Amino acid sequence: MEPTKAKTDPARIHRSDLGHLNICPVFVYHPLFCNENVDEIHASCSQERIGCKDCKGLAGEAINNLLVPFRERRNDYKQRGDTVKEILIEGTRKARKGARNMMLEVREAMDAPHDLQDCLYEAHKSR
Repeated sequence: MEPTKAKTDPARIHRSDLGHLNICPVFVYHPLFCNENVDEIHASCSQERIGCKDCKGLAGEAINNLLVPFRERRNDYKQRGDTVKEILIEGTRKARKGARNMMLEVREAMDAPHDLQDCLYEAHKSR
C-alpha cells in the first residue's frame, strides 16, 4: 500500500513546514497503533525531522504489524478449507437444535401449535 494517499496536516505543504498534529488526521493513528513511538513521532513531526510521507509510513507499518497474526490465521484457515466447512456445518447443526428448542418454548408460552403442519392445517381449516 502506498502511504502517500492519505490526507495529512492541511497546513503542512512542505516538509520544512512545522507539523500541526492537532489537525492531522493521520497522527491520530499513532497513539492507537504505535504506542512506544508516539512521543518521538510527535517531536519529529513538529520539529520538521520527518515529513508527512514518513509519518504515514510509520502508521501503516504499525497497523500492518498489528494485522500479521490475523492474516496468518486467515491463511491457515484458507489452507484447511474442508476443516472450516466441517466447523461451519457442526455450528449450524448446533444452532438449529438450539433454535428449535427455543421455538418450542416460545410456542408453549404462546399456546401456539408446535408443528408447522399443525399451523398450516389450522390456517386451512379457518378459511
